[in-house]
Amino acid sequence: MRPMPETQALLNSRPVLAFAALLGPVLTLLASIRWGSPGLWNDFASYWLAGKLVATAHTPYDLTALVRLGAHEGIVFQAGTGYSYPLPFAVLMVPLSAMPFALAASLFTAVSVLVFGWAVASWLGDNRIFSGGRVTTLVAALLAGFYPPVTGSVFFGQANLLVIGALAFGVKRWLHSDGRADWWGGVAIGLAGVVKVVPLALVLPMGLGRRIGGIAGILAGAGGAMAAALIVAPFGLASAGGLLQLGAADPYWTNQSLNGFISRLTIQNERADPFLRGLDPTVTAWIVLGLFAFFTVAVLWRARDRLAVRQGNWLAIGFTLVAAIIAAPKNSFWNHVPALVGIGLLIAAVDRGQGRDALRRGLMLAWYATALVQLMVDRLSGATLQAWGPIGAVLSSAALVGLVALWLALGRALLRRTPMDDQSARNRRRGPVTQNRNDHPAVTGDTARIRMTTWRSQSATR
Repeated sequence: MRPMPETQALLNSRPVLAFAALLGPVLTLLASIRWGSPGLWNDFASYWLAGKLVATAHTPYDLTALVRLGAHEGIVFQAGTGYSYPLPFAVLMVPLSAMPFALAASLFTAVSVLVFGWAVASWLGDNRIFSGGRVTTLVAALLAGFYPPVTGSVFFGQANLLVIGALAFGVKRWLHSDGRADWWGGVAIGLAGVVKVVPLALVLPMGLGRRIGGIAGILAGAGGAMAAALIVAPFGLASAGGLLQLGAADPYWTNQSLNGFISRLTIQNERADPFLRGLDPTVTAWIVLGLFAFFTVAVLWRARDRLAVRQGNWLAIGFTLVAAIIAAPKNSFWNHVPALVGIGLLIAAVDRGQGRDALRRGLMLAWYATALVQLMVDRLSGATLQAWGPIGAVLSSAALVGLVALWLALGRALLRRTPMDDQSARNRRRGPVTQNRNDHPAVTGDTARIRMTTWRSQSATR
């Protein structure tokens, strides 16, 4: 018996999709509170303490002051490199820092989870972006919520769910945009970039695509937020020079970036047995990073003509975003959350005629599967991983390997021309769109496809 149309519509409604996306984060949080898991809201502690330092006219980048304040407040947390985010985010934390820590963390988490649910539902509920069936759409929402970096961000109190909210809003404005939408989309991306700098890399595909409004919006959003923060806290950037340490080698297990991968292969650490000890970790990491950046820019340059086509532009945005996540120094596993936008763009942009591409499907599956593998590897003891030798060292960076697989899938799709690209090229050579006898725009490219789809649906109705 087939479901009633009303039931199908309900299953694909945005509230239901948001609920499905929220299951993973909410269940993770409830289980953590129930069992008293150590490390809960560890990263939010740095945000909260940074806000308190700003409120007392002190720079948030003073690690010693941050640790001392944490001890005074009775907060047990792992400070690591301390507060390592742009100044505007610390200023934004000032109101929350006036609240008790548990209340502030709970409010921050609740807002983050709701923003994430809205972001997923707004994408999957838009037929122009995702056109799967009702079951496929629900499963996609569930998988997004149970993506390990998402649940990890909720547990540690990371800001990634807020970032993907602004990122999803901004990119969606770009997908079907005019000049004004480009601007507002860029502003949202710029604001996301003053929390996590990865979204700022999207100036590259927007520049190659000559979408000046998007670039202007990014600069306005990020620059405006920074200017406002400096007005409120002119002392805020003191001791910020310590952020340069982010480029140093770091084999710590949460560092799921190229920097962390090379560091664990070259430096003795508690989680893996390095098998490339003879190499200088810093120099090697910078060489690999340079080569990776070169290939990323080369692919974008080779495909620059495709950026004038809707699908090509989507793929370029996703490709650049995933590349930035891979390359960002000391990027933790939880910071992989924006990769959900990258996979969303890949699914949205690939023509249905190429839907049975086994290699692309394999790379997409590898991306999600390696994130699950990383979650399991992180629960193993260091002695176990070291006993596995080189395999253990590589497995300690499983999530990064998965991101590289997604990067390859996006780059491969970006470089493959489609009939729509050829039609667009012919239209550009032909010049401005002409008018037919009925004063309607000439039918080309997407217009022809839309009209044919409409005609077929009307014929089926008759």
